[in-house]
Amino acid sequence: MRGLAFSSGLTARVPQTNPPVPIPITGAEAAALFADLTHYALIALAVSGGPDSLALLHLAARWRALIPNPPEILVLTIDHVLRSNSAAEAQFVAAQASTVGLPHETLIWSGPKPDTGLANAARDARYQLLTDRLARETASSVALVTAHTLDDQAETFLMRLARGSSLQGLAAMSRERALSSDRAITLVRPFLAVPKARLEATLRALGLTWVTDPTNEDQAYERPRLRKSEPIRASAGLTNEALALTASRLSRANDALASATRALDAASVTHDRGLTASIDRVAFDAAPLELRIRLLERLLNIYGGSHLPARLSEIERLAGRLSISAPAPPAMTTLGGCLINPAGHAIMIGREPGRSGLPILALEPGQTATWDTRFHVTLMNGAPGPCTVRALSAREWTDLKATLCLPAIPALKALSLPAFWHQQRLVALPHLGPLSAFPVLERELHALATAHLRAGFEPFCVARALAPPQD
Repeated sequence: MRGLAFSSGLTARVPQTNPPVPIPITGAEAAALFADLTHYALIALAVSGGPDSLALLHLAARWRALIPNPPEILVLTIDHVLRSNSAAEAQFVAAQASTVGLPHETLIWSGPKPDTGLANAARDARYQLLTDRLARETASSVALVTAHTLDDQAETFLMRLARGSSLQGLAAMSRERALSSDRAITLVRPFLAVPKARLEATLRALGLTWVTDPTNEDQAYERPRLRKSEPIRASAGLTNEALALTASRLSRANDALASATRALDAASVTHDRGLTASIDRVAFDAAPLELRIRLLERLLNIYGGSHLPARLSEIERLAGRLSISAPAPPAMTTLGGCLINPAGHAIMIGREPGRSGLPILALEPGQTATWDTRFHVTLMNGAPGPCTVRALSAREWTDLKATLCLPAIPALKALSLPAFWHQQRLVALPHLGPLSAFPVLERELHALATAHLRAGFEPFCVARALAPPQD
């Protein structure tokens, strides 16, 4: 009968198909993957000896040999000193780099290791060691290239999804990201659209073996557990390719929101670089909630310096409290290393002095460093040294105002500025003006500063506020 369907009670068997054999990366593909690296003066390859990074090493070496005026390439390996054979693995990478004519260095994570959160601590130490090493380079632009794959992208998406991450987190890893405040070092991941299996196939085609890290199979860690679940996920359609595609599309949406946040910043925020931001409350309240949250997160990260970033849930609550329509008038509060004052027609955000603990660092003459992620500080050649760079205490600021003719500046700003000290004596407050304006300084130091200024040189202590990030 028409309109009726009958079942025989038998279940159709879906024919089993073998997964396609992974194809090695071709020379043309490698050229396309590495094409934008020609813009860098120096390329540093982070190579552990595993299949992904070892394929990166050999493919990059072959690519470099085929292009005109290639950039310099340096191979860097991190020895975390967590396994007995880690030094031998670093030597294996050094030998592989030597076979293709590339220089190699091993960087060692020395010192005590944490009892908990070891994977995250190792990752942070790894990037710190790499950026510290590359900061010593004189090249105008440096690319730190890692071998993160499509599989890593999918796993990162799932890990962040499990934590309830925002759109920024779910957008997962980007191909490029600035690693230094002056944007001179850029992290580049050329393999984010390449499955790991193809990199392994590339090494097999070259007759090469690689290092196997047992922690990659250790189910005590989250990423190996996700890796083991891949066949089950794939059977439900949640393949790594599908997850990576979703992350890529979310990244596109995230970029659009980041652009809108920058526009809101430009239209509603007045920056006193390195010190404070003033947000127009009317413009802030008129913006969509997501943009208000993102703007607050951006400003807290800029002006909170080296303080631990605020959690997203904390920023969401703060955005609600700062709204004009909030049930209770907003009060001054602290978050993410910042003091937030919503009094009047503006919301003031600046580095919280005192309790948050501003950094203390030592400088030798001729040395430059970053202080609290907000200032580049320099002790010029010929200056008395070494100098300690730290913030003024409230008592020191009060004493200075009583004895020096200082510019009118709120204590919130003054107590978050870098001050230079030599042998327990204050020798410079660069952001407030030259030393020659302070006649009560010790005679010999005043004479040195005046001589430098009159001779046409820069003051011997310099603090330059860093520009807000461009995302």
